[in-house]
Amino acid sequence: MEFEHHDVVMFPGWRKELESKSFEAVKHKNYEEALLHIEQLESFREASNDILTAKVICLIELNRYEQAISLCRKLMKEDDEHYYKYLHIYLTILFQTSQYSELVDLLDEIKESSTIPWEYEDAFKQLYDMSKQFQSQATEQESEDHMNHFLDSLENGNFQEQWKLLSFHRNHSIKPYLDQLIPYLSDSQLNPVIKTGIIQWCMEDGVDRKVEVEKFGQTDWVSPNSLRDVLETDFAIKGLRELEEVEQSDPTLYQFTKQILFRYLYINFPFTPEIEQSEAIAQAVLNLAKRYLNLDSQNEYITKDSQKWMNEIEHLEKIYFSQVED
Repeated sequence: MEFEHHDVVMFPGWRKELESKSFEAVKHKNYEEALLHIEQLESFREASNDILTAKVICLIELNRYEQAISLCRKLMKEDDEHYYKYLHIYLTILFQTSQYSELVDLLDEIKESSTIPWEYEDAFKQLYDMSKQFQSQATEQESEDHMNHFLDSLENGNFQEQWKLLSFHRNHSIKPYLDQLIPYLSDSQLNPVIKTGIIQWCMEDGVDRKVEVEKFGQTDWVSPNSLRDVLETDFAIKGLRELEEVEQSDPTLYQFTKQILFRYLYINFPFTPEIEQSEAIAQAVLNLAKRYLNLDSQNEYITKDSQKWMNEIEHLEKIYFSQVED
């Protein structure tokens, strides 16, 4: 248990003795012993800048990094005169513990808000450059590990894992993995939602080679770079035009209807129904939206054609998008 002796004075001779013992213990790598002496000095509020620096060193050498980081942060806030000294130690700890992103972000922030003293410039630059390099390597390795995991998940059919990893990878370029991923677009066993995600990833990265896509028994060769996105196809534009009256009269219902249409087209993308079917499908998604929002009427007449499309859209939503939302 630690005590602070607020009303007790430490004699100079005792203070010097404890300081000497602290430094001597650090010198001989007796870090636990050094901490005992340092904590005595702290309890009397007699811990000098050099003593507190020695404490940080002891914590680092004992691999008590969280405590060392916490102490550095405290000293950086409280001791303006030695701020950059403690910052240097703090950055070194971050580097030793492979916290490269935090180190880089911190130095970027400091460089924007203040001028680093010349005596620390070279050391900080070296830590910054090395961290950027290791950060890049770590990101590449992480990306490769995730991609191997993603490819494995495509084989094993775990949809939730596939969706999560696909979302992660769409922040990176698909081109290094294109040859590995393209065959899955024609694999009839792969979830069509995942296929759409891969195609959109190709579109985002400007892939201009033709790829074979299979969905629901339909196969075609498409060039992702020349595709228009789901709601920008001729069919989607015409289908939404059929719903303009709903947009004007009930914007909430319209948005819900638009979402249902988007999900249906997303599942089938890059394939779309025939343009002549846009009116029937627009009516079908409107009927479904009303049903989902409890706005439908039992007396409302629904054509056989519209009911057929309602059944298909609802069936596909239940099979595929229920998995996304789980």
